[in-house]
Amino acid sequence: MKFKYLLFLLVVILFPISTQAQTVSGKVLSATNEEIPFATIQIGNDYGVISNEEGNFSIETKGFAETDSVTISSLGFEKNAFILKNFTSKDYVLNEKVNELSEVFLNHTALSVDSIMFYVNSNLKTNYRLDLNEFKVFSRKTDYIIGDNADFEIKKSTGFKRKQLQAFNDDFDKLETSLVNNKSKQYTDFLGSLKVLDKDNAKLDVEKAISLRDEKNDQSMESLAERGQEIVMKHLDKDKMYTVKSGFFKVTDSATLNKEEIKKRQDTVNTLRYAKNETFNLISNSNFANPDAELDFVTNIKKYNYAFKDVTFLDNEMVYIIDFKPKRSSALYTGTMYVSNETFAVIRADYSFYEDRIGEKFNLRLLFGVKYVEKNKKGIVVYKKDTDNYYYPSYINRQIDRYFYVNRPIKFIENENSSNKVSFNFKIEGTFKGKSEVLVISRKDIETSTYNSYTEKTRIDFENPKTYDPTIWGDYNVLEPLNDMKNFKIEPEETN
Repeated sequence: MKFKYLLFLLVVILFPISTQAQTVSGKVLSATNEEIPFATIQIGNDYGVISNEEGNFSIETKGFAETDSVTISSLGFEKNAFILKNFTSKDYVLNEKVNELSEVFLNHTALSVDSIMFYVNSNLKTNYRLDLNEFKVFSRKTDYIIGDNADFEIKKSTGFKRKQLQAFNDDFDKLETSLVNNKSKQYTDFLGSLKVLDKDNAKLDVEKAISLRDEKNDQSMESLAERGQEIVMKHLDKDKMYTVKSGFFKVTDSATLNKEEIKKRQDTVNTLRYAKNETFNLISNSNFANPDAELDFVTNIKKYNYAFKDVTFLDNEMVYIIDFKPKRSSALYTGTMYVSNETFAVIRADYSFYEDRIGEKFNLRLLFGVKYVEKNKKGIVVYKKDTDNYYYPSYINRQIDRYFYVNRPIKFIENENSSNKVSFNFKIEGTFKGKSEVLVISRKDIETSTYNSYTEKTRIDFENPKTYDPTIWGDYNVLEPLNDMKNFKIEPEETN
């Protein structure tokens, strides 16, 4: 008995029991009570999270001692530092950093904006590195659709009775209403490791993935096509073969209206390649040393005008604030970049499409009844310096609207009896609104052999909860969801 007591006492002395909560949640605010998005909440030297667009954060503290340091910092604000013992769930206020050096700097030692941009570009290769890195990332995609117009109508048919035609059009009316009145947002999260070989090649290993998706309100183009085909399947003989003429549905020489086959053809959301390409493109296009990066406002200095705005601070590091906008019509972006005075690295960039600028597009409206335009693109890139003295992305946020228009006649012709056919018009118009976020949790170097030896899977197995659960990512440091995601819930379907 005495031995057990001594053993327990020894354990308490060597491994003190901590009552520190293992998850701390809060909000970062300014002294004027404004939310501070993208603030860094850090424990120790290299473990932390970032506040979301509403200033909220949640961080796991398991494994740290009560005396470990906690810092909360943001560009332009004084750092808040304390020990973990005093880190509790509450609001944290950051005071604006008084720019004591600004007047002296601007009046006496200011570099010209051209000089700053020269040094930025001269130091790109020593400030940024993409090759042979493994990034542990958390990805979140938010998608929804604003439907402007929908019109699905049977134009001609044979072999249908009037009641059948009415039932057909009633189902299409419901699809039209669903599109135009849709308010459902879809969320896709995953945690994984992105192994980067070079600017063109990467592999993704997904550890966990969640999809908050209400299938009955899913408004993706794949879903709309599938639901349209389900209506056709409902009213045509599924045991017969049909020739499909048009371009919106999957076109083959002969098609059997089999739901399982259609699902296989349209199952793109769960493919790992889709998630890998999305994540890798965000990181690669945000790397200013990448000559093929879409974000060209750092390197294509002949296409942009730059204006020195002010200086600010990130902790004790002085940072130049530079605004930019197009000089030529081929330039797409306007915004603000923040440049380190010490290394001339761009440590943050806020950007958006300049007025009337658009991204990828094609307009075959007159010829094929199809139009697509990328509009209203904007984003934020936040960089952090690692122990190897290179800067790597800490957080990437990209939002983009994709306008679409499809107006196609579609015809199903029975193979055995070509006189039996159904012709209808499929017209939809609206805007896909998407937001992609990547939080880089950690980074490490990898060897080429490590990259080559990893075999990438082909698909992601998503968990599909019917409502948002705050414990979904309870064991991980990820982005705190916005309030609209926390309110996600799949309502049960109404029964007659």
